[in-house]
Amino acid sequence: MTVLRRSPTGRGARLYFWAAISILLAACSGSPTSTPTGQIGTSGPVAINSSTGTTLVQQGAQLNLTATVTPDPTGVGVTWTLVGNGTLTNVTNKSVTYTAPTGITGTISPLLTATSVANTAQNSQALLLVQGTPVIDPIILFPGNVASLYTTQVSVSGGLDPFTWSLSSGTLPPGVALVASTSSLLTISGTPTTVGTYTFQIKVVDHNNKVATVDLTMVVKATVACLLEGQYASVYSGFVGGGVAVGATAMNISSTGTITGFHDFNPAGTTISESFSGTCATRTANNGTVQLVGVANSPVFNYAMTAGLLNGRVQLINGGSAQSGSGPLEKQTPTDFVLAKLAGNFAFGALGADSGGAPTGTVGAITVDATGRVTAGHADSNGAGLLTDASLTGALTAPSPITGRGTLTLIAAGSGGSRTMHFAYYIVTADRVFIASTDPTLPIAGFMTRQSGPFSNSSLSNPGILSLWGATGVFQPRTVLALGRLSSADPGSSTINLLLDSSDQATVTFTQTLNGGIYAVRASDGRTTMTYTAGNITRSFVLYLDGPASGYVVEPGSSVGSAGLLEAQSAGPFGAATAGLFVSGTQFPEDSSPIITLPAVYFTVGASSGSSNGSFTAGNSARGIYLLDSNTGRGVGTLTVTGFPSTTLALYFLRPDKVITLQMGTQYSNGVISWLNSD
Repeated sequence: MTVLRRSPTGRGARLYFWAAISILLAACSGSPTSTPTGQIGTSGPVAINSSTGTTLVQQGAQLNLTATVTPDPTGVGVTWTLVGNGTLTNVTNKSVTYTAPTGITGTISPLLTATSVANTAQNSQALLLVQGTPVIDPIILFPGNVASLYTTQVSVSGGLDPFTWSLSSGTLPPGVALVASTSSLLTISGTPTTVGTYTFQIKVVDHNNKVATVDLTMVVKATVACLLEGQYASVYSGFVGGGVAVGATAMNISSTGTITGFHDFNPAGTTISESFSGTCATRTANNGTVQLVGVANSPVFNYAMTAGLLNGRVQLINGGSAQSGSGPLEKQTPTDFVLAKLAGNFAFGALGADSGGAPTGTVGAITVDATGRVTAGHADSNGAGLLTDASLTGALTAPSPITGRGTLTLIAAGSGGSRTMHFAYYIVTADRVFIASTDPTLPIAGFMTRQSGPFSNSSLSNPGILSLWGATGVFQPRTVLALGRLSSADPGSSTINLLLDSSDQATVTFTQTLNGGIYAVRASDGRTTMTYTAGNITRSFVLYLDGPASGYVVEPGSSVGSAGLLEAQSAGPFGAATAGLFVSGTQFPEDSSPIITLPAVYFTVGASSGSSNGSFTAGNSARGIYLLDSNTGRGVGTLTVTGFPSTTLALYFLRPDKVITLQMGTQYSNGVISWLNSD
């Protein structure tokens, strides 16, 4: 476990920060003393080095690798194994030569493992990246608007740089051009001047004169048109005047960009529920602004969408009213705006503030009949008004056939007393619902998702990624966040392991290992209890599962109101890069600033990133580099956002279309958890 403590200010603070980065990256690469140059693979006492300092190798070429074990007093070294294409030659207990196969299109990722002979439980893995014949990653271009700046990027996998990009056929929209590039990313940018549909082919030639092409279509709409059209819902949390606020919105956006809809807004001390009108405008490519006009509240949002226009982010930007917030924006299914379609079992989780303004979370599960009656349920929470396995009753009103909005009342009764909670709910689909509290003393918001049982201890057999939000203080909070991985569950012995990275401003903890936690899953509703003890540390959690390794979590005894989500992780091994354009945004912000949305994030293999694995960029706005554990999908590195100091970063590849990041805090700044989605 690496713990970085608070440091002095001034020059000492800067030297401390960069020393900490060197320690952190070295620990991630398997050596306690070296910089990341030349080292690859997962963390631990076995360190793998490559002759080039990267995991990249061209098809048909060779990569020389060495391994060291600390400690290895008898010098017995390692054994080598390879999973995937290619061959190993010149094998010794300290070195090996990998020869890449030929006939590769794009990139393949064979997995190399070096296992200590002295202790076979110790090993390091490296995901090699074989660059074959170049292939341009498929992409759906966002529509543009006349007189609005348009920018997007096209990337190539495989091949050897430098690259030469060109327009091989067809016509770009007037006002739009290719920006000269010799890297694996090509920018298409400009201000369209003419409405129409334009088809064209992009060609790239690599250093070996290998060619790849892609056919693209770009639609240019009129100036008044909005990228979004149809029915969308959002749920967001943030701050008003320094206090926690939450809200939810349903918007019907016309082809001309006009909006009608309904929203609920709950800054502590008051609530607003009202219809609104408004306008939507596209700023560039996949993002723009939404301005809503109501009688009591008129929020303004930035929005950014993934390529399919089904999912995205909103960012509340009413600066004049000291309003800030963020959350998901998702396309609704209006045919699901029927109460009977909500019949069944749901798990739910909501985060925000309790009656005293301190962070809190409430999680639970309910059974709903076709009339909307809550026939059974249980809930747990932390903070003021603690709930412990409290029984639930209540009801849902019928949703509006126009907006998909209804109300949900839950009455909790248990040994800790009773509580009545009121929510507005917004249907995304019959299996996914946004919820936002309408109680002025309990501003919390989150999700309600259909459960897919049956449940048992085996429900946690697969890995899941755990995100925890918490904070100390109210109007000037200090965020206490954690990102980790649940794994190695043994249903028979009821044990499970947890690895956590956490941020409490300048107190940053990497690789906190809590193994052998005791857990139990209740079959009737997926309620799970989980307790870890490590030295003098004891942490207990309650989860309500909505499926295998997925659900909502609260830490009942947490002094910082820790609560969050468990999300199922797809199977590895994980590569350092993932194709496509990602949209990033701060999720469940515990501090009012900064709350950031990055509308266009691109992952690349890290040959030029200074690390042996990967990097991601968001134009001139942000850049991250990381070293990746291909087995767990966990990466550690640095993040630089324009206008802010560089910070350390932990991330998990959850699945091909989602990455979760924890940007660590510093002495004077808070950490944040962000979601990156591509679909």
